[in-house]
Amino acid sequence: MQTILKPDFSVQPAPTATSYLLIQDCTVLAPDEPGKLLPGQDILIADQKIAAVGPSGSLAVNPLRVERVITGKDRLVMPGLINAHTHSLENLLKATSPSLPLELWLIPLFADTLDWSPRLVYLSTLLGALEMLKTGTTAVLDHLWTGAGVATKYLDATMHAYHDAGIRAAVAPSIEDQDLVLEAGIKRGMTFPDHPFTNRFDDWDTIDQQVASLELFVQTWHQTDNGRLRCFIGPSGIHWCSPELLKTCLQLSDRYQTGMHLHAVETELQAAVIHEELGQGGIHYLADMGLLRPGTSLAHSIWLEKGDLEILARTGATVVHNPISNLRLGSGRFPFTEALTQGVTVALGSDGSASNDRQNMFDVIKQTGLMHNLPDINYRQWPQPPQILHAATNGGAAALGLSNELGKIAPDQLADLMLLNLEDDAFIPLRDPYLHLVYCEHGTAVDSVIVNGKVVLEGGKISNVDEQAVRQEIREHCQFTLTKTSQSHAATQTILSQLDQLRHIILQKKQVL
Repeated sequence: MQTILKPDFSVQPAPTATSYLLIQDCTVLAPDEPGKLLPGQDILIADQKIAAVGPSGSLAVNPLRVERVITGKDRLVMPGLINAHTHSLENLLKATSPSLPLELWLIPLFADTLDWSPRLVYLSTLLGALEMLKTGTTAVLDHLWTGAGVATKYLDATMHAYHDAGIRAAVAPSIEDQDLVLEAGIKRGMTFPDHPFTNRFDDWDTIDQQVASLELFVQTWHQTDNGRLRCFIGPSGIHWCSPELLKTCLQLSDRYQTGMHLHAVETELQAAVIHEELGQGGIHYLADMGLLRPGTSLAHSIWLEKGDLEILARTGATVVHNPISNLRLGSGRFPFTEALTQGVTVALGSDGSASNDRQNMFDVIKQTGLMHNLPDINYRQWPQPPQILHAATNGGAAALGLSNELGKIAPDQLADLMLLNLEDDAFIPLRDPYLHLVYCEHGTAVDSVIVNGKVVLEGGKISNVDEQAVRQEIREHCQFTLTKTSQSHAATQTILSQLDQLRHIILQKKQVL
């Protein structure tokens, strides 16, 4: 079994000559061109960035200095997709639970019987990274939760996996110190049994120790691998973090000049409990705390109040829309088009595989193009394919704090690109490429992927990792879970019943038989 070590940055490699990569005679996605395509283009990449784009054969480049030439014939080149919200630990938890409201869904998730060693965390992260790369996602924002809170051995394992896979990753370790939903139940006379979910704060390191681990993580990993790996601050969510912890997260973000990522008003119950306990809506609360600003991204943000979209637009925070998990857990519908109209920056995310079951951003793109087309919304306000793809690229770049460096095919942009095979069934016959990309493609046309100027997928094959070996090792680790029953099954059922009762009390809903 591989030993997971921290990186050694004490000795920096000597500077090397510029490395050139040339994509030759490709078709570029170009919304302002006739047919929304620009055929016959060359793209020159120098180290991590795009150096030049122009008609094939027109670029000033010494062929003797080009280390690699990729033939772009019958290939559509576009910016890589960005998955702006997921949880890498859940890559081994797909198909774990039927659809349940979030507060109920969390309970069996924490009761899962997997033995989360650092090696298994590494494999889980790697599995999701490979799925994303093979379906055209070049960057991910991982809101990393673990069964041990913020624990260095798991954070290091996660970063090693992203390093090995070759994907661009910003990792925001989830940190929390309260649960206002459970507290609302206790105030109503409920006594919750011992369970990995209800006992988590007692089982984890103290919050001060976790903050220290978080700071060490940032000091160790931030901006490593030529900037491909980054560290964010990840307060779990409004009702999961005390005001003191949110202030600490803000201070860490300022100290290390990095981004913040958190859940916000994902469910109706969350929104109600936040109002009950904090005396105001979640978005107003975050604004008053000073957390809303460029570089802060909010996952979900479904249960918004009047004026919330204006606050989000004014502060420059990014909202990450997760349509599939929102539907899977019945959380509600984020007002996608209205948010764009009011100037809110919107990104897209898959969410974790336990609430989506896949890490394929083309699934997310298509669902975004479908779930908002409702009869009570003027059809002129339904999301349009260019808006959706902009959210999946430029919106994601904003969530990563890379708005000026990522999401476009132009000189000085980071070279995160995918090449799609125009001979694939998704593009035959070829009409509007944006319609094809949103409604027809589901990742099968992805031929090659470049991240930070390096080819990590070619001909549909991952360059850096033995996929079959990864799958086999995961099977060996997880085989016992097929027959093993959780020891906390009885407590899980009790808490599910209690939280179901709490939902109906707070939301004043009657059980429908």
